[in-house]
Amino acid sequence: MNTQANAMPRFVELMAMAQPTAQEPDANLRPWSELTESMTAAVAHHCRGQASVRLLEEGIGSVNSWEQDELCAAGDIYIRHIELSVAEVPRLIARSMVAADSPVVALMQGLGERPLAELLFTDPLWQRATRTIHLQAPTDLPGRAVLWCHQAHQHQLLVEEFFLPALRQHQQPS
Repeated sequence: MNTQANAMPRFVELMAMAQPTAQEPDANLRPWSELTESMTAAVAHHCRGQASVRLLEEGIGSVNSWEQDELCAAGDIYIRHIELSVAEVPRLIARSMVAADSPVVALMQGLGERPLAELLFTDPLWQRATRTIHLQAPTDLPGRAVLWCHQAHQHQLLVEEFFLPALRQHQQPS
């Protein structure tokens, strides 16, 4: 896996250990968890600033069995880990996964430090599943996972987003 020099391996580690939970998010997190628009745009708007993406790590990597099942992929998985900040304060971390043999890998690699939203919300062939999987990472880091599917080639993309304390302080998107 390719790791940026300034990467925060602890964030990557935490995301990799996340598991689905039956526990609903608390009322303050529910608006974030149920958001169907661009998380990047919502975080930037809510924090009244411009969002920036820092690529933490990308490449072929290990995933949990539940992630493999969600992707319906038996082989290698390409993973992209990012940190989303506003005013240089990390607000959210995310982990996006797709089968390594998918044409989506090239699109993800082409993003660099741009948000995945540029791919998902500009191409109408991307469809978001209606189901949200609530996640819990170690240290009580709450998150969510949403499955996306490209209608032309039917490749699945699993996007996991984790809400950092600096975002949770503000509580809700406005």
